[in-house]
Amino acid sequence: MSFQSNETMIHNQPAGQWAGNLTLQSSRYPPPTIQWAQVSNAGNTAIELKQIHVAKPAPDEVLVKIEYSGVCHTDLHAWKGDWPVIPKDFCVGGHEGAGYVAAVGSRVYDLRIGDAVGIPWLNRTCGSCEFCIAGNQPLCPGTQLSGCNVDGTFQQYAIAKAENTVRIPVGIPLETAAPVLCAGITVYKALLEADLKPGQTVAIIGAGGGLGALACQYAKGMGYKVLALSSGTAKRAMCLGELGVDYYADYRSPDVVSEVKSITNGGPHAAVIVSSVEEPFRQALGYIRPGGTVVAVGLPPGKMSTDIFSMVTSKVNIKGSYGGNRQETEEALAVLARVGIKVQPKVVGFAELPRIFEMMDRGQMQGRAVLKIGDQLSRYPERPGLRDPETPSLYQPGKPGNVVSPTLQQAIEKAGGDFRSDTVTVPTEPVMQAIVNAATFGDNIYDENGDSAVNELQDKIARMTGKGAALFVPSGTMGNQICLRTHLHQPPHTILLDYRAHVQCWETGAIPVLSQATVTGVEPKNGVHLTLEDIRDRIVLEDNFHFPPTRVVSLENTLSGTILPIQDARSISNHVRSVPVPPGRPRIAMHLDGARLFEAVAAEGVDMRDYLANFDTASLCLSKGVGAPIGSIIVGSREFINRAVWFRKMFGGATRQAGMMAAAASAALDHNLPELPRVHTLTRRVADYLCGIGYEFLLPVNTNMIVLDLKKMDLPGEQIVNYCKKHGLSAFPNGRLVFHHQTSEDGASRLQTALLELITNHRRSKLWG
Repeated sequence: MSFQSNETMIHNQPAGQWAGNLTLQSSRYPPPTIQWAQVSNAGNTAIELKQIHVAKPAPDEVLVKIEYSGVCHTDLHAWKGDWPVIPKDFCVGGHEGAGYVAAVGSRVYDLRIGDAVGIPWLNRTCGSCEFCIAGNQPLCPGTQLSGCNVDGTFQQYAIAKAENTVRIPVGIPLETAAPVLCAGITVYKALLEADLKPGQTVAIIGAGGGLGALACQYAKGMGYKVLALSSGTAKRAMCLGELGVDYYADYRSPDVVSEVKSITNGGPHAAVIVSSVEEPFRQALGYIRPGGTVVAVGLPPGKMSTDIFSMVTSKVNIKGSYGGNRQETEEALAVLARVGIKVQPKVVGFAELPRIFEMMDRGQMQGRAVLKIGDQLSRYPERPGLRDPETPSLYQPGKPGNVVSPTLQQAIEKAGGDFRSDTVTVPTEPVMQAIVNAATFGDNIYDENGDSAVNELQDKIARMTGKGAALFVPSGTMGNQICLRTHLHQPPHTILLDYRAHVQCWETGAIPVLSQATVTGVEPKNGVHLTLEDIRDRIVLEDNFHFPPTRVVSLENTLSGTILPIQDARSISNHVRSVPVPPGRPRIAMHLDGARLFEAVAAEGVDMRDYLANFDTASLCLSKGVGAPIGSIIVGSREFINRAVWFRKMFGGATRQAGMMAAAASAALDHNLPELPRVHTLTRRVADYLCGIGYEFLLPVNTNMIVLDLKKMDLPGEQIVNYCKKHGLSAFPNGRLVFHHQTSEDGASRLQTALLELITNHRRSKLWG
């Protein structure tokens, strides 16, 4: 076996054409044109990590950004040539890929960008033969198999036919879903083939292995009694203890047939054989109950023989079971979520595939290996607590230089179910590492040139926003108030803003205290965001000494998760900048409270520099959607920032060894900004669910917030807090639910459950008084 990871080659992979009506994730986050993939020459034992072209979906296909891909023995067989592979220069293996839809073809209507999906073994079927029509797609003569005769999921982006793409429900981590796309559906389908009724007994032969352990759990979850057959003291303990089976027998027992019949009072009603040993097949035909069914799943060498007379007179059914269709796979995932089946994947780095194949080929692999693919070819999984056990954690108790402590891991898990705000996130491993590795400990006030890490962060933000300079401040409130005070000189003056604006409602009345300014609050006619129509007639000119003139127009994006579109920001800005002022007076300033501007530009698909070209200044929060532990940053012209430094000092914002916090913020920008589209997708998925069960929204769901209309539903906000608390979640009573980069699938699932219980009980109470 050989493995080459340094060579960069572009693979001219055949692909469908882009549909003319194709939907992309966003102009900010389109699929790339080049990706990494594990490929091998046809008939060659070499596996190479190479760069290849990203395939483009045909009208009935989807492009999936693969996050995790399980490694199955079938992948090993395909790589070794045991399965037919269409000859071509390269083949990409893998058939258990889970990720997010990155692009859809023009004839795909039931999948959306960002949906969590899986690509199973059955990648493509004809859809029109007798087998497809009957729901028996595995028998379709036109079947194309992932990682076998079409490129599979050992790549960052993979193509699949939409009708065979599996939907992964909220609450199931993708690394858990990946093995279910093969192992889970295999045993679930075998149990369906057994045609059992709840309460009947099924024997799982090979119960101590990976497939067998899943089969036992699925059988229990489907309401059957389970007889586990395996061998060894450890497997007996596992089956009776961890898996909770009803009976256990050792298939190596000299009289296993009689023993099984005695245990089950006449034999099991069905037997599902997942063992790769030949002997258990013959045994099962001896102890199966008359009228029962033997389902063969394992593929040992040799032949299966039986007494035909006994088989016929006892009406024993013998079936082979091979995979399942999309609907059955989604059912298998639903059972897993409902019952709490334990799938314990061993997550390893993408580059580890050759080593995993070697271990599997030598019989040394225990459990199911799942490759962490994603954007970065890192050895470490990004999800906390799921790293490769063979690789030392960055946190090792009792050793110096720890980065992630158990307390922080617990905080990350807690944040996964905290919907109060996106400020509840805690530092991730890269952010903590940045703090530890911060090389500067300068005094940002006394040192002549400030702290170099702070300077680097300020320069980075200035480049991102297209502004002349930037200034790091401890909080968003301080950032907004410094900007407003810097814009304003001698009163009287007025700031015009949305009447719901954070700078007016949530900054403790700072505007009149710090800037000696009054406020003109404007209510948007569309109920969502301000437009030029709202602003035009509310600007106070300097030709009437009865009223303080408007000196600043302050807008906000996002506001309660809703976007102020760039076209409205541009039209307001153009008008405000054209308003005449007396000679010697500066024109009316445009300020943006951009606490969640990163969320807004990601969702709208616009460039931040283009957006901020409409404003003189902006305050950008780094501890909200970005996920930094502390800090905000204000941007504007160099002259403006030089003056703002004075007010930062006046307002108590002078910082000392701020390099560590600046380094943390910079790392958070790098690692967390690409997560925003996924956060928005998860928010929409939960919003769609809540809408479907009867919840009403006060505002549209544009980004990472759901705002429930509690008044319209006559729903006390405290009930939201109480029902969430019952399910281990945190929420505020105002009906605002905020998602962030650490919101977990499990947290979202529990939120749905809590709110379903709430609205169901609320309706009952209204009905019965």
